[in-house]
Amino acid sequence: MHGRRGRSEVERGDVPVLRNGALAGGQPGRIALVALVAVVAWCVPSGGVVSAAAIFWAAWSLCLAVLVRGHPQGIYRPAAAYLVLFGLFHGGLLLSVAMRGDSVSEDARWLEDAHTPQAVSLAVLGMAVYTAAAGLAGRREPVAAGRRGGFVAGALGVAVQLAGIGIFAVALVRAGGTDLLSGGYNAFVEANGADTALAFGTLCSGTGAVLAVSAGGGARVAGWAGFLLYAMIALPLGTRGEVLFPLMAMAVIEARRHRIRPLWTVLGAVAVLLLAGVVRQTRIGGLQALSPSWWLTAPLDAIAEMGFSLRPVVVVLGWDEPMRLGATFVAVPVRFLESFLGWHGGPPAYDDRLFNVEIANRAGQIGGSPVAEAFHNFGTLGVVLFMAVLGALLVWLERWPDAVLGVVLLPLLVQVRNSFAPVPVQIGIGLLLVTLARVGAR
Repeated sequence: MHGRRGRSEVERGDVPVLRNGALAGGQPGRIALVALVAVVAWCVPSGGVVSAAAIFWAAWSLCLAVLVRGHPQGIYRPAAAYLVLFGLFHGGLLLSVAMRGDSVSEDARWLEDAHTPQAVSLAVLGMAVYTAAAGLAGRREPVAAGRRGGFVAGALGVAVQLAGIGIFAVALVRAGGTDLLSGGYNAFVEANGADTALAFGTLCSGTGAVLAVSAGGGARVAGWAGFLLYAMIALPLGTRGEVLFPLMAMAVIEARRHRIRPLWTVLGAVAVLLLAGVVRQTRIGGLQALSPSWWLTAPLDAIAEMGFSLRPVVVVLGWDEPMRLGATFVAVPVRFLESFLGWHGGPPAYDDRLFNVEIANRAGQIGGSPVAEAFHNFGTLGVVLFMAVLGALLVWLERWPDAVLGVVLLPLLVQVRNSFAPVPVQIGIGLLLVTLARVGAR
């Protein structure tokens, strides 16, 4: 019945948890080393792109090693998965420029800004505090979580996912259809700002997929099939993040069931990067653009295109004005209350209490960053507190069932390159769906 359990001592279908001694022993020393790296990065600003990249990726590698060591899920541990995406979106461009030794391209001139070294230091500080908080939170005895959501959760997840794909497709046609392909991601961002149905469809598709996969069985297969359908629609638009975030959340859930081999992880990562690059290149120059040399540089090109989330940090550091003192974090509930009190801040597209709106109005459609938003509200202390809470929260989520973990993790992953304002609402929608599934299963 039980057979061989494998290296991680986790049976298929089990939710792996940390063994009592998994994080004991050298954990305080590893956390102290992470803290030392943060201090060095903060006190010794980088002197150029290459040194900035070296500092960032050395710190990232150390933080990731601390998070995955002794944990059966490895990089698919929720806290580690978040850090992987944080590194890609904040340091991807730094890595590309440093490895190639090229001059900074026109769209990356901001790397030469005087505030870039401080932005890198803030990002490293955020990663270090995040890792330390996650390591300390993970020392407590874990509680085994429920395994699967059952038939009702699976059916609800598939239904929500299909509805999301339908809403997304209809909104896409309404926004320009195939004409958006020629405009690429910028055209999609503009259409998304004008029609919230695109964002809502994306949310429903991702949340439904996570619920379906967490339920297991036939719903799991349907969830993956629906995700592939959504990816086929979204990737040609250049929306790598909208595909990558739910993919990572679904992979985290799968890793709680069975061990994902490192080889499959590497092959999958390369395949995703190549696919995204193929779509982009063929859209721009046709099949002839796929030269033999292109295949060698395509993964690094894709990483570079994702790595622009450091720019909002650079931009915010250049704003010489009072801190927002939490205004961007509570903007959505405040706007909701204002709608009942008769006074309102105007349409969301013009309310600069929303961090993404303020960034777009003052610097263009460059996305967001948790580090940038935390600093904009409370300075360096804000970065420390926000990233510490986030690290502890993601470890705490490991003790919860797959469905709860998935619907909370997905919005947090999306926030790696966006504003915080919609996150509580998105988490609330996901938890409501989980509650409805549990009530329906009784």
